[in-house]
Amino acid sequence: MLTPKDYKILSLNDQESLLLLSGNHRVFKVDRDLGSRLEQLGTKGMEESEAAEWSFLERAGLVSNENPDVLRRSSFEDGAHLAINVNLTHACNLACTYCFAEGGDYGRMTHPMTAESVDQIFAFIDDNVTESDTVRFEFFGGEPLANPKIIEQICERSERLATNTSLKFLYRISTNLTLLPKRVLARFAQHNFVVSVSLDGGPEIQDRFRPTRGGRGSFERIVANVEKVRAASETITLVARMTVASSQPSLVERVKGLWTLNVFDYFQIYPAVYRASGDGISASGCADAPGDGPVVNYFLHDEMPAQFREFLETYPTFFADDNRFKGVLEYERTAEMILEGKLALAFCSGGRVYYTHSPNGVISPCHRLAGDESFDVGEGSKGLTTDHDEWRDSVDTHPECSQCWARYICGGGCKQENHLATGDLNKLNQDSCSYQLMLAEEVIKMAARAPTRYRKRDRQAFRDLFVSCGRPVARNARATELSEVEFHHFRPLESRVPTATVAA
Repeated sequence: MLTPKDYKILSLNDQESLLLLSGNHRVFKVDRDLGSRLEQLGTKGMEESEAAEWSFLERAGLVSNENPDVLRRSSFEDGAHLAINVNLTHACNLACTYCFAEGGDYGRMTHPMTAESVDQIFAFIDDNVTESDTVRFEFFGGEPLANPKIIEQICERSERLATNTSLKFLYRISTNLTLLPKRVLARFAQHNFVVSVSLDGGPEIQDRFRPTRGGRGSFERIVANVEKVRAASETITLVARMTVASSQPSLVERVKGLWTLNVFDYFQIYPAVYRASGDGISASGCADAPGDGPVVNYFLHDEMPAQFREFLETYPTFFADDNRFKGVLEYERTAEMILEGKLALAFCSGGRVYYTHSPNGVISPCHRLAGDESFDVGEGSKGLTTDHDEWRDSVDTHPECSQCWARYICGGGCKQENHLATGDLNKLNQDSCSYQLMLAEEVIKMAARAPTRYRKRDRQAFRDLFVSCGRPVARNARATELSEVEFHHFRPLESRVPTATVAA
């Protein structure tokens, strides 16, 4: 018998609804009337022929409960490589209105990273590398390209290690790309960098929310450098990292404006998270800003829910033969879990296999919390020194998340956003929770509406792209599709299902 946490009914159109099974992430199209009865009564609302077909689905293995079993057997090391966020410098040359890092220094960093930290980072790798023998570097800041010497040292040292050991290395940088030091393009190309560029849209929106320290615009310089990166090598993956804190221009318009440049392989689209005041966004626009107002997810306010849905409705049209666009990372990760039978083992890899190393020698479980000494879990010279099991809890042990239909898609929510809103890592930020539910619902509906060629896209690359702070994802081993069968009441979103004949 289905309970409310086991399934979700989503309205697709006037004729059809969708039935998502939380236990294996399989999706079925059903008639609206059947969807309404399932929503109100569960399997008790089925008519005789519907119940017979449901019984067949159970026998065929399409109604199953692999997700909780996979999660129960998993460890905090499963599903992701060891990831090191290298906080290269306290300095940043932009003055983004919603910066969570207090301008780049997190309120406590006073100098750039030195060679001493490089030695400590590689000692940490030696102590903590996972069974994958793969390490991901996330170059961060401040503005990481303000300290290119350390990037070079880490690349050279990891290259020697990869030659002499079984270790493999992946490289990603989060940058505003207003700087382009000598030799950096060669490094990007040599090591197949993922270059994530902070770019919120066209010149009007970018220059408003991400101005220079002197108040000038940043768009033109960034786009010129993006073009240089794109021209340097096809082995470089370019990501447009977009933060949305304004309803105008619309989400569709701002994505389309960057999409037409035809230089970005992927997009990341994040709602601004800020502390509300009587006038809306606080003076700094930052969730860490002082004040008593609630922490707010911008995608739930103003015109943004409607814009979000509009964008998801048009989303498949952005996959064009004459454009290199391969998707919005967070949306594609969700689609992958539904279409390929996977689940999130956690919301992110923070405090599991993802740690931030900062110039002051501190090790943090989350890059956003590098400024809060109460979350320090180690020192560069000593490694991990503090137990932090609260970062490794299973979603099925959480009193609220364990009852949610989307728990194996979301993975439990952002702990940093929980802390900002509630003062507790594991007490839910309701805005963040509502946004994750909206994202899951709209992506599932998008995938159901999209043409078959979208659903069959190759998504193998996402393991190496550090989606959602390295959200660890595992296959759930649900029944493998073998051949086509016609269903009348429960029509699988996948085009192929196990060989059998449906009882009349």
